[in-house]
Amino acid sequence: MTAKNQKAPDTVKTLIRPRNPFQIFFAFLLVIGLPTMLYCYYYNYSPFPSKKVAGVPNNHLVQLENPMDLSSLLLDFGSQLKFNTVAESMTVYFDYYQKGEIKEHKIVASLITEPRSDYNGYLNIGITKSDSLLFVDLFSNGSSSNTMTDLSKFHYTSLGEDSLSPTGASTSIPNNELNIEKKQEIPLFYIAKGGDVKLYAEMENNLSEENLKSVENVYYIYLIVE
Repeated sequence: MTAKNQKAPDTVKTLIRPRNPFQIFFAFLLVIGLPTMLYCYYYNYSPFPSKKVAGVPNNHLVQLENPMDLSSLLLDFGSQLKFNTVAESMTVYFDYYQKGEIKEHKIVASLITEPRSDYNGYLNIGITKSDSLLFVDLFSNGSSSNTMTDLSKFHYTSLGEDSLSPTGASTSIPNNELNIEKKQEIPLFYIAKGGDVKLYAEMENNLSEENLKSVENVYYIYLIVE
């Protein structure tokens, strides 16, 4: 067969259709809208109506960033936290150790409900510079518990007053966000003053018998949710 007897192949025509505006909008929702809505739902932001504290996932405790404001001039230490959880109680404890021996164990704030209910609110803690007062303010859904404890009775001196005494402190929640485990200690403040002061990343090492005995005074504040 010669070349002139061969048929030329059919021409393939491609039809390019303009994109449907509804398809573009749907794609936008999938790529941008859906992840944004999931983020808002997880962190309890609007448009989802709720009594929960915005910016806090369910069953979490979040530490707020402390701005450099007037409070830093008035407080030796301070912490602002917010939470969303379901529980029967939230209790803040204060323990004082002297050379490894516990001298004081007391409740400094507590909220109790029966039966279990939502706990959505704030927890503010600080130690004043002027008179060494530990203040604790626990608030949830219209209920509150607050106290003032005079730490000078436990040999506490303000950071500016006793510059020669070695001092170490841990006042932060790891990564500023913590999943709440029921009936477990949640460390809020650990302050060591005098003696052989060492600070460890793991709180259990700070509270070990060997370490506590090497420190003159330890002030430990923690939260238990049940």
